[in-house]
Amino acid sequence: MKAIISTVSEASVTVDGQTIAEVTGPALLALIGAGRDDAPDSWETMARKIAELRLFPGDPAQTATDHWEGSRDTSVEEIGGTVLVVSQFTLMGRTAKGRRPSWSDAAPGPEAEPIIEKIVAELRRRGICVATGQFGANMAVQSVNQGPFTVLVET
Repeated sequence: MKAIISTVSEASVTVDGQTIAEVTGPALLALIGAGRDDAPDSWETMARKIAELRLFPGDPAQTATDHWEGSRDTSVEEIGGTVLVVSQFTLMGRTAKGRRPSWSDAAPGPEAEPIIEKIVAELRRRGICVATGQFGANMAVQSVNQGPFTVLVET
């Protein structure tokens, strides 16, 4: 399982011209890809990482212009932030050979969708406000990255 997690001041998902989900900062945009060979408990690790990674400045008064000066001491869970979760099977693409990515490492939709749903449910159980994209849809994802501060998380 892989995720690209970015701190954002705002992010949204549009499907067929309709905005179906949006968050405003402090927030995270989590693009998540489930793998065919993921460990059965990898979703738990991913949910914990999304909730607990210290990706926000410890001082809430810190502005966008000086945030690199301070340390990253606070998680989205601790600050009461929101998370936009978007399923992204393309994160599992292999690009080591040739010019066309291979998607064979991605979990098939019927396996991946319940995994993403478990991650969302766990984040919500922790008290985090979560918005989601639409699994399998052709989504337009917009974000205004804050920082930008983006990490790759693998389980």
